[in-house]
Amino acid sequence: MIGDSARRRLRIAGQAAEQLLAAHPGATVWLEGALACGLAHATSDVDLRLLGNEPLPEPRSWLSDGVRVDLQVSTPDQMTGLRELLRGFEIRADDLALFRRVRKELPRLTGLRTAKYYEAGQWIPVVDSGEAEVYRAWAVADRAETVASLAEDLLGLVADEQYASADLVLERLVLTLASAECAAAGQPLLGEKWLPLMASRPSATKPPTGLWHDTAWGWFRPVQRRLAYALLSCHPVNGSSSAPVEVSVDGPAWLAQRYSDGWFLRRADDRVPLTGAALLAWAEQLGPEPT
Repeated sequence: MIGDSARRRLRIAGQAAEQLLAAHPGATVWLEGALACGLAHATSDVDLRLLGNEPLPEPRSWLSDGVRVDLQVSTPDQMTGLRELLRGFEIRADDLALFRRVRKELPRLTGLRTAKYYEAGQWIPVVDSGEAEVYRAWAVADRAETVASLAEDLLGLVADEQYASADLVLERLVLTLASAECAAAGQPLLGEKWLPLMASRPSATKPPTGLWHDTAWGWFRPVQRRLAYALLSCHPVNGSSSAPVEVSVDGPAWLAQRYSDGWFLRRADDRVPLTGAALLAWAEQLGPEPT
């Protein structure tokens, strides 16, 4: 449900689009970011982008009815080059160059994913369903990589009994995991402040407490399960709980990882390949799929 703050800003965005199109015939105006998804608060800005090949104005900002409007300017060719990253999902364990490029471009890709162009008083999505699915796979992969990095920090901090720092890292990990689940559900990677509105479960952004003396890391099983199912939603596999778990790993904090060349369990710099059916069986042993 769109709130009053969002409705007001959508009205202002439409007025600004009309003015920009009148001043620059043949150009296109996009609305990007949280507002394009119907989210805004009482001091949110309006993020617009003007696309065209003619001499265009410099990026600028102004106030409209007390609301800040930020205008970015691009050529269609610039957006086409960015859009090419949504043509397919390709990450190989032995070649992460493209993944690094996509991760660097994720803020701009998120702008593209949220973008809607203005036409006859309507805001119409820019990307098609296929591009949205590729963005979804990239976004979940990015969040999975960040969760794995934070889990590595947790291992080291807990081993050295630096529990205050571990509390902070766990809080960040749980927020990142909630973001991964939102991305898996088809939502763009918006700011963390929107997670309470976007997450399907109210508890998704709340870290567990009182757990550092659990040497078996039983509290970490929900983290493993939630990330595994976020990845499985993007990359379904055939299998069931009757499939054998074809891999044995020692120690806590192993996490699922999915590259184009298959499934892995990962902990820090250790990576163990396994089949999709084995990954599904491993995830099912951790408990039921989150609802």
